[in-house]
Parts: sequence; C-alpha cells; structure tokens
Amino acid sequence: MADYLESLKGDIITITKTLEKFFNDKIEQVTPLGSWHKQYYSNIKEYIMRGGKRLRPVLVLLGYKAVKGDTVPKNLYTAALSVEILHNGSLLHDDLIDHDETRRGGKTFHATYRDLYFDRTKDEKSSFDHGMTMAILGGDSLINLGASAITAANLNPDVTSQCHHLYEFAFQHLVDGVLLEMNMIHDKAATSETYLQMVRMKTAVLFDRSLMMGAAAARATNSQLKALEEFGIKVGQAFQVQDDILGSFGAEEKLGKSVSGDIREGKKTMLVFEAYAKSNDKQRRELDHLLGKPGITDQEIERVRELFRKTGALESTQKKMTQLLTSGQKALDKAEPPLDTKYKEFLIGLSDFLVQRDF
Repeated sequence: MADYLESLKGDIITITKTLEKFFNDKIEQVTPLGSWHKQYYSNIKEYIMRGGKRLRPVLVLLGYKAVKGDTVPKNLYTAALSVEILHNGSLLHDDLIDHDETRRGGKTFHATYRDLYFDRTKDEKSSFDHGMTMAILGGDSLINLGASAITAANLNPDVTSQCHHLYEFAFQHLVDGVLLEMNMIHDKAATSETYLQMVRMKTAVLFDRSLMMGAAAARATNSQLKALEEFGIKVGQAFQVQDDILGSFGAEEKLGKSVSGDIREGKKTMLVFEAYAKSNDKQRRELDHLLGKPGITDQEIERVRELFRKTGALESTQKKMTQLLTSGQKALDKAEPPLDTKYKEFLIGLSDFLVQRDF
C-alpha cells in the first residue's frame, strides 16, 4: 500500500485539509449556540480526523480520473468527503452496537460521553445511557454532514442529484447490510452466498459508489459506470474475505490486533461458512462447541484453525477471494468507451494490493 499511497499523497493531503476545513466551518457555524454544541462538533471532528487511509474519497477521485484523466476539479474534493464522513458515521454506530471502547487509538464516541457524564454525576447507569444517546446523535450528524458535503461542493445540478442518489443508495445498503449481518448469526439457512450479499451491502457498497460518484462527476457513460460498479463490488467483497482470512491466520505484529478474536467471538466469516459446508458431522459438532466458546483456550483456538485447514475451508475461501478479485478486474474491460489506460491499470494494481495484503 505504501507505494500506492505515496503516489496518491498529494490527493490524500488535499482531502485531509478539505475535511478539516469542512468541520472547522461547521464548528464555527454552531459556536453561537454555546459551548455544548461547539464541544460536540469538536469531538466529532476529532473522531474523524484521528486517522484512516482516506481510501473511499481517493476512490471518488480515481473514478473521475478513470474517465477523464489527471485533472480533477477542486470542488470534487469536497464532494468526495461525503463517503468518508458516511463511513465514519457507520463506524461510530458500529462502535456502539459492538460495545467497543477504542477506535484508532482513542476512545469511541459513546465512551467519551459516558465518561464525561460519569465524572460529573458518578451515576453509572445514567452515564451509560448518556453515552449511548450521544453516539446515536453523533452517527446521525455524520450521516447528514456527508450529504451536506455533496451540496457544499456546488457541482452542476444534474451531477449533484446523481451524487446524492449514489449516497442515499450507499446509506440504505449499509443499514440493510447490518440488519442482514445481525440476522445471519442465527439463520441456520445462511450460506457463504448470504455472507457475500451481506459484505456487498456493508463493505463493498462504499467501494463501488465512491468510484461511481467520481465517474458521474466526469460525465461517464452508463457502460463506464456499470464497469466501475462491478469492479467496486467484487473488489470490496474480496477485500472483506481477505480480512476474514487475516482475522484467523494473519500475523498479529503486522495486523496490530489479535488473530483469535473472530474465533473467540464465534463470528460468522466466510471461513466459518465454508468449514460448515465442507465438514462431516463430527467436525461440525466440534466447530459448534468451539466457536464463541466462553473461556476458549489457545489450544482450542489452534484446533479451530486446524479444522479450517483440514475441511478445505481455508483453501476454498482463498479461491473465492481470488475469483472475486479477478472477476472485478476484468469488469473494467467492459467499459465503453474504454477507461483511461493509466488509471485502469492503477485501479488493477491498487486492488491487487488491497486484496492480497497481509496486514
């Protein structure tokens, strides 16, 4: 990723500066309402500015460049903020749903407000409720601010309308993807195809809609838009499948997190679906017993990994990932007129790295 990020460094710097100005303007706008509002939007800004590779707004720019080449209009950088803000709004709500305490080295939004309230009241239950309430509002604010970034960009009216439509599609699919994920945990009929549908809605949607937003601003043809959409869907799915593999077989020192978490939680990943599909009755019972088992030992976790290997689940998951990546890359060839050669090759190289990464 380092090579690709280096080549996109100028764009990433501009995106980050534009993002900071966007939130500074919002903080200035609400300051007359008082210190409570100013602090709230400052906390939202701090949450979103902590880090992240800004991949989604970069994809907006690459979608434009794939159609029109190097020169990107300045106001597209503002519109590109929309997908980054929406992504962070969904993360803020995910933190609450998952009861996570940290995000990118800092407190999650609900933990910040819970602790602030507790410092004042020493009331644990009220503090928990307060943190939850503020996190719901914080995510809602970000989702609305994402749409506002498109309006603030002052693109041509027809392009603005198309970008809003793409944004609404992404938001709806994010919500429906989370609903599908929640139901899938208890759905005995769920398969790896159910899982890929969930991933398409929850993860890949911000890949394909980001590319399409940039392409729409470049007045792409329907053929070009469809090619970029298919590329984004398949690469986004492959990206998440690789994430599943790394979540059980990656190197902790590279990932910076535990590689036993998915197994400890009993998370239904592609590996799990493939293992159940390929296991015999004895192996299935063993997986049922071990996945998500309270107090699971390191030895038992290693046994789950062994079952992933023995059943062929690891191999078939890797194969599906490669098939998705290859299919997504080939989709770019369908664009009429053809996409800019330089940026088509860049998208292929970037997707190779994103999916075949080991961290």
